Amino acid sequence: MIIDACEDRLYVISDLHLGNPSSTARGRLVEFLDYARITRTSVCINGDGFEMLQTSFSRLASDAVPVLNALRRLMHDGNRVYYLVGNHDIALEHFLEDWLFTQIAPFLNLRSGESRIRIEHGHLYDPWFVRYPKGYERGARVLGLALLVHPDVYSLYAKVQERAARRHRDDPFDLGAAEMLLERGFDTVILGHTHNALQVELPHGQYVNSGNWLRGSSYVEIDNGKVELKRWESWNRR
Repeated sequence: MIIDACEDRLYVISDLHLGNPSSTARGRLVEFLDYARITRTSVCINGDGFEMLQTSFSRLASDAVPVLNALRRLMHDGNRVYYLVGNHDIALEHFLEDWLFTQIAPFLNLRSGESRIRIEHGHLYDPWFVRYPKGYERGARVLGLALLVHPDVYSLYAKVQERAARRHRDDPFDLGAAEMLLERGFDTVILGHTHNALQVELPHGQYVNSGNWLRGSSYVEIDNGKVELKRWESWNRR
């Protein structure tokens, strides 16, 4: 297990939820990973890449195989792939390590240029997950059954999440977690989990949330220590 790494260039993506009936990530991801391969950029999947709580085996396999093949092409050309586990994919930890021959870890301490960057999924700072892990999992599974019936149920769930975020905007757990990590000497903290892409300056450094690929396409580009939140657009739109 590698938790310390050095990379000049690294793309960070999170919350792909491949296999989830609401995920539209597969096609965009294969193209994005091929772009990373051509630009000789390593990739970090920052948690919840593969769905285990809200899927069926056939749906997971259909989504996962093309992406896994793209990741293998990326590594075959000498780039590295880091996979940080989240709350929806921790059961796949050993499978991914055996199948991908990649680096599986709970977090990554990255040195890029002169910057120290902490990358972590962020679910361990979510008070609902920490206090009620079994209830959180049951709720996710129930939502998964609803998604199998009608994928657009996710739109309703996203609205509920957005309203909850507004209610707690004065004390969001991810900002508090990021500031705590920044106080330990990191220049930038990158989290996922909330699905809300964000880049802000905090008192002790920079916080970036990589957003999601479930329906979105945001990613974090790290280039010799410079960190920038971006949105992927298909090659035919460039």
